[in-house]
Amino acid sequence: MTVDHTLHSRGARRRALLASTALLAAVLPPLVAHAGDEPVTTLKEVVVTAPPMDEPLTVVTDPHNPRQPIPPADGAGYLKNIPGFSVARQAGIDGEPMLRSQGISRLNVLLDDTPVLGGCGNRMDPPTSYIFPESFDTMTVLKGPQSVVHGGTALGTVMVDREPPRFTDWGMRGNASALFGSWGRNDQVVDASAGGTAGFVRALGTHSFSDDYRDGRGEKVHSKYWRQSGTAMLGWTPNRDTVIEASFDRSTAQAAYAAKMMDGTKFDRQGGNVHVETKRLTPWLAKVEGTAYVNYVDHVMDTYSLRTLVLPAMGTTGMATQVDHLMAGGKAKVELTPVSGTRLTLGADYNRDEHTKRSVNRTQYLAGTTLKDQMRVRDISFDTWAGYGELVQELSGADRVIAGYRLTRVEAERNNVQPNLTDERTLHAGFGRFERDVDLGVPVTAYVGLGHVERAPDFWERNVNSSAASFLARTEKTNQLDLGALFRSGKWRGAASGFYADFTDYILVPSASNTNAKNVDAHTWGGEAELSYRLLPAWTVEATAAYVRGYNDSEHKPLAQIAPLDTTVGVKYDDDTFMAGLLLRAVTAQERVDVGWGNIASQDLAKSNGFAVLSANGGWRIADGITVTAGIDNILDKIYAEHISKTGNSSSMAGMDVTGYSDTVRVNEPGRTFWMRGSVKF
Repeated sequence: MTVDHTLHSRGARRRALLASTALLAAVLPPLVAHAGDEPVTTLKEVVVTAPPMDEPLTVVTDPHNPRQPIPPADGAGYLKNIPGFSVARQAGIDGEPMLRSQGISRLNVLLDDTPVLGGCGNRMDPPTSYIFPESFDTMTVLKGPQSVVHGGTALGTVMVDREPPRFTDWGMRGNASALFGSWGRNDQVVDASAGGTAGFVRALGTHSFSDDYRDGRGEKVHSKYWRQSGTAMLGWTPNRDTVIEASFDRSTAQAAYAAKMMDGTKFDRQGGNVHVETKRLTPWLAKVEGTAYVNYVDHVMDTYSLRTLVLPAMGTTGMATQVDHLMAGGKAKVELTPVSGTRLTLGADYNRDEHTKRSVNRTQYLAGTTLKDQMRVRDISFDTWAGYGELVQELSGADRVIAGYRLTRVEAERNNVQPNLTDERTLHAGFGRFERDVDLGVPVTAYVGLGHVERAPDFWERNVNSSAASFLARTEKTNQLDLGALFRSGKWRGAASGFYADFTDYILVPSASNTNAKNVDAHTWGGEAELSYRLLPAWTVEATAAYVRGYNDSEHKPLAQIAPLDTTVGVKYDDDTFMAGLLLRAVTAQERVDVGWGNIASQDLAKSNGFAVLSANGGWRIADGITVTAGIDNILDKIYAEHISKTGNSSSMAGMDVTGYSDTVRVNEPGRTFWMRGSVKF
């Protein structure tokens, strides 16, 4: 059934936002005034190689800090530094992040606590491709199904958030940075805020560009890109405990892909967000907050704008495709403190998710037909409602219990087949975790948690080969045990976490175009470890390791798309004026594969070789708020590719020739890379 695009018009988006705002008005009580203000803390800039775990299963990192190796200018590159993450490279940008070898809908990504999803049916634009990291203040990772506040269908959550600036008097502050590197790489970021005790305005702008990079063989990889974004924020802070904030984001980008038969010629996103929060209302009502949002993504891919085109013989071969994705909804929650040592969070959320597509094939293209001449076809839409409760109970000064339950209702409809298909699921999620602080000569926090999540097939899994069988794939159910410990004492700091996940009806996606997605029973286990020791006041040694092993129990073979053992060892110097570092990353071979199967983003291609990469960096804090850093990645110019990677491209793939690059297995990582970055805080 064909439909026009009126649903995604400016008026429709405005109506969706107004409806979501009405939801907030219905659930938020009157605001209560308080006096005072909150202090602002500024941390010194450091080169990040592996952000540590500071709380059980939680990693928080500052996106403003420089990274080594230098990441792409998107969210996935920043996640790759965190132990347990891997990224399936597509080209220079827009890789697919995986936590413990699980990604796509098994990894929840939130921008300012709102969901955003790409539009491409083959994940050319994962959610992290619409993240401009330095335009946010914090990036937080929750490992495992150990919270229901931020969602209840994933095995991990990534939250990228902005903090509302607070002012004790009228003033202005901000920061700016610029990065330059090999292959024409250059990034610029400006973030400025102004305001007073009653409110603030904040404006952010980013720009990034890179030409095609070269791998360790010196071969050019089809990977050039540019991207830019702008953000405007306006806030009212009538007292120290209340903020009413509105924000608007707009971004656009273009990227060439070595891993695809098409390139991304348009990555447009518009997002609107209204957030209300007030704290300390009564002794038992700690916080009330709510959010209304609209996120709209418009994505175009084609075979001719960024590469040499060799027209294929098949008249039905795609030449250009345009997809869009509209997400609108609202969420609200309250935090209750009925007695000392107890915090209860109750909340509800709703999301409307719609996707449309239109294409031009070879015959139409040669006849002069453009995408704008085609009708948009709505394919799959979702309505999702959820309610949850999460409890933190202090049992003593050293013991605590955290537990939660979430009920989710998902309704899906497919409109581009006859007859239309509908599907409804009720999903349950819950967890319980016990934490204890013990003294074993050093203070240690140990924890053990058990979580259960149920996940309906997502848009991409339901869309495999446009089949009814894929659309109606069974609900995936996971039971996961998480345990670990972390400590920090004197010169030592460390953490270790382990997990065991048992999957029922795990959804596997094939690479073959005539095969449907399938459900299997499976299990995975593994964990991460990190340790650092301060040798001297300015010298620190750090090491990390991450490992996952997976089994397809139904078919008695390895589970597809499992990353190999990944380790790092680093030495850092920092005397508060000068800093330097040396980082060695070593990854083992992966021989446990199931060729042709995986997830919608990538499938096992073949066994992979191990590799080791050496990188170095240095920096100078010239003055308060002024820092210059520089580095060399892959010093030895190694030729290597990650095991979890998209398929390489070649001239034989549907006649779409990527000149000068013929890797048909995996997309090679960049060769020796030089970079320099300067930042100023004002």
